[in-house]
Amino acid sequence: ERERERGEVWGGMNNTNGKVTTRLRTHQSQVGSAPAYEYDTPPPFDNVALDQWEMARKLWTQTPPGYKKQHKRPVLSVDITYEELLMTNKPFAQTVSLQEMVDFLVDCWEQEGLYD
Repeated sequence: ERERERGEVWGGMNNTNGKVTTRLRTHQSQVGSAPAYEYDTPPPFDNVALDQWEMARKLWTQTPPGYKKQHKRPVLSVDITYEELLMTNKPFAQTVSLQEMVDFLVDCWEQEGLYD
């Protein structure tokens, strides 16, 4: 009530419960003229959900203590050609990792001048 008497009104919502607050003040700029309005700068936006998501992601993506990456032997023979790979319809004895297949294809494309 006292703020209204002084021409100050709180509009919007407060930031303590996750909402934005704006404070509106009126004052007479000149005698007989309409009141001028000023807005206080709203408090900075704090995206709590984003902060929580980033913390959870950090936990998901960190390497567990004592983790050692296992070195796997290549599935593809070092002397296999691109044509031999395409001509066979037999499944591989083990799955071929994406990294190994990409390396193989890049090597083939470089030899044929298709990849710079």
